[in-house]
Amino acid sequence: MTLHLAAHTVATDTDDGAVLLSLRNGHYWQLNLTGAYALQRLLAGCPMDQVAEEFAAQYDIALAQARDDITAMTEQLQASGLVETD
Repeated sequence: MTLHLAAHTVATDTDDGAVLLSLRNGHYWQLNLTGAYALQRLLAGCPMDQVAEEFAAQYDIALAQARDDITAMTEQLQASGLVETD
Protein backbone atom coordinates (compact mmCIF):
# COMPACT_ATOMS: atom_id res chain seq x y z
CA MET A 1 0.00 0.00 0.00
CA THR A 2 1.41 3.35 -1.07
CA LEU A 3 -0.06 6.40 0.61
CA HIS A 4 -0.16 9.79 -1.12
CA LEU A 5 -1.94 13.10 -0.72
CA ALA A 6 -5.10 13.40 -2.78
CA ALA A 7 -4.65 15.67 -5.79
CA HIS A 8 -6.89 18.32 -4.23
CA THR A 9 -5.12 18.30 -0.83
CA VAL A 10 -2.82 21.08 0.25
CA ALA A 11 -0.41 20.38 3.09
CA THR A 12 1.84 22.69 5.04
CA ASP A 13 4.12 22.24 8.02
CA THR A 14 3.49 24.29 11.14
CA ASP A 15 5.41 24.82 14.37
CA ASP A 16 3.12 22.27 16.01
CA GLY A 17 3.00 19.67 13.19
CA ALA A 18 1.12 20.03 9.93
CA VAL A 19 -2.17 21.14 8.42
CA LEU A 20 -3.99 19.38 5.57
CA LEU A 21 -6.81 21.01 3.62
CA SER A 22 -9.03 19.48 0.96
CA LEU A 23 -9.79 22.08 -1.70
CA ARG A 24 -12.64 19.87 -2.91
CA ASN A 25 -14.69 19.38 0.24
CA GLY A 26 -13.18 21.80 2.75
CA HIS A 27 -12.12 19.09 5.20
CA TYR A 28 -9.31 20.38 7.36
CA TRP A 29 -6.96 18.42 9.58
CA GLN A 30 -4.33 19.60 11.98
CA LEU A 31 -1.74 17.02 12.97
CA ASN A 32 0.54 17.30 15.97
CA LEU A 33 4.28 16.77 15.51
CA THR A 34 3.99 13.01 16.01
CA GLY A 35 1.15 12.63 13.53
CA ALA A 36 2.88 14.87 11.01
CA TYR A 37 6.07 12.85 11.27
CA ALA A 38 4.19 9.56 10.84
CA LEU A 39 2.38 10.92 7.79
CA GLN A 40 5.63 12.23 6.27
CA ARG A 41 7.25 8.80 6.69
CA LEU A 42 4.25 7.05 5.10
CA LEU A 43 4.12 9.53 2.21
CA ALA A 44 7.85 8.90 1.64
CA GLY A 45 7.02 5.23 1.08
CA CYS A 46 8.00 3.75 4.44
CA PRO A 47 5.92 0.70 5.30
CA MET A 48 3.47 1.22 8.16
CA ASP A 49 5.08 -1.57 10.17
CA GLN A 50 8.44 0.20 9.97
CA VAL A 51 6.95 3.51 11.11
CA ALA A 52 5.13 1.71 13.95
CA GLU A 53 8.37 0.04 15.04
CA GLU A 54 10.13 3.41 15.09
CA PHE A 55 7.35 4.93 17.20
CA ALA A 56 7.20 1.98 19.59
CA ALA A 57 10.92 2.28 20.25
CA GLN A 58 11.00 6.08 20.42
CA TYR A 59 7.98 6.50 22.71
CA ASP A 60 8.35 3.23 24.66
CA ILE A 61 4.89 1.98 23.74
CA ALA A 62 3.67 -1.41 22.57
CA LEU A 63 4.12 -2.10 18.88
CA ALA A 64 0.43 -2.98 18.57
CA GLN A 65 -0.53 0.40 20.06
CA ALA A 66 1.75 2.29 17.68
CA ARG A 67 0.34 0.35 14.72
CA ASP A 68 -3.25 0.94 15.86
CA ASP A 69 -2.66 4.69 16.30
CA ILE A 70 -1.06 5.09 12.87
CA THR A 71 -3.78 2.98 11.25
CA ALA A 72 -6.51 5.06 12.90
CA MET A 73 -4.91 8.30 11.70
CA THR A 74 -4.52 7.12 8.11
CA GLU A 75 -8.07 5.72 8.01
CA GLN A 76 -9.47 9.04 9.22
CA LEU A 77 -7.43 10.95 6.65
CA GLN A 78 -8.66 8.59 3.92
CA ALA A 79 -12.28 8.93 5.06
CA SER A 80 -11.91 12.71 4.88
CA GLY A 81 -10.57 12.42 1.33
CA LEU A 82 -7.21 13.96 2.21
CA VAL A 83 -5.04 10.96 1.37
CA GLU A 84 -5.40 8.01 -0.98
CA THR A 85 -3.72 4.66 -1.49
CA ASP A 86 -2.53 2.90 -4.61
